[in-house]
Amino acid sequence: MKNRNKNIPFILIILVIITILLLLEKQQSYSEPQEALLATEDNLLLVPAYYIEDEALFFFIKNRNNLGASFVGKGFFGWKAGMLTWSSMKDHYEEKLNGYQRHGENLIYGILKGREGEGFIVKVNENEANILNLAMLPTEVITQYQLENLSIWYFESETAIEEGEIKLINKETDQEIDIIEL
Repeated sequence: MKNRNKNIPFILIILVIITILLLLEKQQSYSEPQEALLATEDNLLLVPAYYIEDEALFFFIKNRNNLGASFVGKGFFGWKAGMLTWSSMKDHYEEKLNGYQRHGENLIYGILKGREGEGFIVKVNENEANILNLAMLPTEVITQYQLENLSIWYFESETAIEEGEIKLINKETDQEIDIIEL
């Protein structure tokens, strides 16, 4: 009988810790993926890439001059933002690749002058990248952030993207316009 009574305080402590952890988890979860992302950082202009069942990918512009990315995952209590990465954007873009950024080992992205479907494709190690036309944003936002005629390209891989090259290719002629080594 004495051994049972000794375990009761220990069990109560464990239950209190588990309750606190569950409450914290619930407090940091949101009903929509964009809410979770906006709760982590102020002044983000969100550009949704995709929203599939329990995962969403967002690109964002932070403080008008930083381009970033974040995955948002759906958990038991709702949506939670993952790691945010960003780096400085240029003031002027040419019709070439203009560099790239990484988010973890499996996502690579950049910003490009030109709109989706306007005669170019981006390939990462011979795999075609996705292109998000920033013209989908409200006109006043495009003007305010100086995003006219810009697109975000991105490539996500199941495996780590370690080396290779990124190519900007003319769709009509299949001519390489620009190449960057990874």
